[in-house]
Amino acid sequence: MLAIVLALKLPTILILAWAFCRPEEMFRPGRRYWGVLAIVVVHVLLALLSLTGEKSGLSELFVAYPLIWSVLLRDRIRGVLSSPASVWLMGTAICLFLWFEETWVIVDHHSPPVQHYIHYFGFYFGVATTILCFFCRYRYTALQTFVVGGLWGVLVEQQFAGPKMLASGAVVQALGFGLYIFPVYGLYLAAPRLLFFEEFSRSSRTSRWQGLWLFLGIAVLPLATWLLWSAILQAFGFDRTGVP
Repeated sequence: MLAIVLALKLPTILILAWAFCRPEEMFRPGRRYWGVLAIVVVHVLLALLSLTGEKSGLSELFVAYPLIWSVLLRDRIRGVLSSPASVWLMGTAICLFLWFEETWVIVDHHSPPVQHYIHYFGFYFGVATTILCFFCRYRYTALQTFVVGGLWGVLVEQQFAGPKMLASGAVVQALGFGLYIFPVYGLYLAAPRLLFFEEFSRSSRTSRWQGLWLFLGIAVLPLATWLLWSAILQAFGFDRTGVP
C-alpha cells in the first residue's frame, strides 16, 4: 500500500511544489501547465476507474477538482466574476468551490446529500473566512499556502489520525497517510490563492512568521466555526444520521 501511495502521491506533491514556485506560468501552456494537466488527468482516470469496482474511490477528485477550477478553467471563471473581485465575492466563491468537494465523500460513503452538505457547511465557512483574513493581510506565495495547507491536513484529518499513528509507533502507516492527505489539504489553500491570484497579490506585507500564523489560524478557526455551527444545528434538532 505504501508503495502505491509513494508512486502516485509523492510525484504529485513534487510536481505541484515545482509548479507553485512560478504560479504565473501555470496559467498558460508550458511545462508547469502541462504538469498540472497530467496530474488532473491521472486522478480523474483513477476516480472513473474506481466506478467499475465494488467500491467507488472518487476521493481522487480532491486533487483533480481544485486544479481544474483554479488553473485549467481559471480564465473562464474569472471572465464570469468581476475583476478585481470584492472580498464578499471571493469569500462566497471560495466557500462554494471548497464546500462542493464533499460531493466525493457523499458518493463514496453513500451519505445523505442534504444532511451532509448542511453538516459540513460550518467547516468550509471557517476555511473561507480564514483564507480571506490571512491572504488579504499578508502576501503568501502559492508554495507557502500549499505547504501550510498540507501540514494542516496531516495534523487534523480524521480527528488527528496522523499524530496518533506516530504516537503509537506506526511510522510507515503515518507516512502513507501523510502523503495521501498532504496534496488534498494543500490545495484547500493553494487553489483559492491561484484563482484570485491578482487580488491576493496586492498586499505587500510580509512577515517571517506569516506561515506560522496561517497554520495556527487554519488549524483552529475552521474547527471553531464548525463546532459553533454544529451546536446551532443541534439546537434546532438537526438529524445527521448516516453522515460520516
